[in-house]
Amino acid sequence: KNWRSAAEAALRLDPTDPAGHTCIGDFKAGIGDLAGAAEAHARALEYGRNNADTLALLAGAKALIVGDPADGIPFIERALSLIPLGPPWYHGMFGRVLFVVGRYRECLSALEKSSQESPNTLMFQAMAHAYLGEMGEAAEVAARLRTQFPSFTVEGFVAGYPISNPPALSAVREGARLARLD
Repeated sequence: KNWRSAAEAALRLDPTDPAGHTCIGDFKAGIGDLAGAAEAHARALEYGRNNADTLALLAGAKALIVGDPADGIPFIERALSLIPLGPPWYHGMFGRVLFVVGRYRECLSALEKSSQESPNTLMFQAMAHAYLGEMGEAAEVAARLRTQFPSFTVEGFVAGYPISNPPALSAVREGARLARLD
């Protein structure tokens, strides 16, 4: 509730704020309004076409929330062209997008540049290794995830992000099963 209120207040102050529209889109997805989410994300792109943070967030939204996951690739590539030494979370988003579209080796390369202290990074690394058949590596990363973040669950990530895009939901749930994270 506070998240929605804050985003709505931001948009009252500046109706062209791409971050506010991105947040509203993510909120709408979380309550099952995928059409509303897509509309809010389109508005965020309209106002944030040259904002690297907006593009990076929208890349993740295309992959995990609503839309064609492959459409997120040009968004994150554009974000990284605007800020070539972008923050680690850009690479985390890139890894998520690449994971959902099945480019697991590239996913792992992107995630190497992301925060290694993030449970989300570890989850996607374990799942990508599992999809590549690298079960030893998957088990090693999964063990690190369980040790460093004992309360982390894949379903908690799915619900909290939220992951509502069917291809992403399927890929994450199957990846969690393969990596023995479920």
